[in-house]
Amino acid sequence: MYIYLVTFGNIEKRLLFGIAKNVKETFGFEVRLSSVASPLKHAYDHERKQYVGEKILDYLSTLNYPELLKILALISWDMYAEGFNFVFGLAKIQGREAVVSTFRLFSRDERLFFERVFKEVNHELGHTFGLGHCPDRRCVMSFSNSIDDTDHKSKNFCTSCKTKLKTAIAELTF
Repeated sequence: MYIYLVTFGNIEKRLLFGIAKNVKETFGFEVRLSSVASPLKHAYDHERKQYVGEKILDYLSTLNYPELLKILALISWDMYAEGFNFVFGLAKIQGREAVVSTFRLFSRDERLFFERVFKEVNHELGHTFGLGHCPDRRCVMSFSNSIDDTDHKSKNFCTSCKTKLKTAIAELTF
C-alpha cells in the first residue's frame, strides 16, 4: 500500500522529495509521486480568488492508483474551507484524501518553509488515519489558526496521538 502525493501548481521537486522522506519516516508507508493534468478549474472561487478545499477533496476521491492507501494533494494556491477565511490544509477524517496548500506557508527561509509544509502534511494525513485535533499545542495535531500556531508546534505527534496513529496503522495492515 502506498501514500500517493499529487501536485497542482508550481511545487519544487526538492520539496516533494523532502515530503516523501518525511511521510515514509512518520507513517512508515512508501510514497509515490504523481502529477495530475487537471488544473482544478472547477474548484476555484472567482469571488474569493481562492480554491475550495472540499472540491479538491471531492476530485481526489475520483482518482485511483494501484495499491492506494491515502492520497495527498499539494497545491501552490491559496485555499479555504467552508466557515474559514483560509486553511493550510484539509482532509477527510478516516478517509483517504487530504490536501495541503503551500501558499500561506511560504518563507524565504527554505528550512522554515519545508518544516511548515511537513507539519501540515503530517497533520492532514493524521486526520485521514482518524486523528482529531489535539489540545497539546506542541503536537502536530494541534489546530493551526495562524502561521504562528504552525511555527509553534512540532512536526511530531504527542504520546497520545502517536498511540492512536499506531493503532490505526496496525488495523490497516492486518
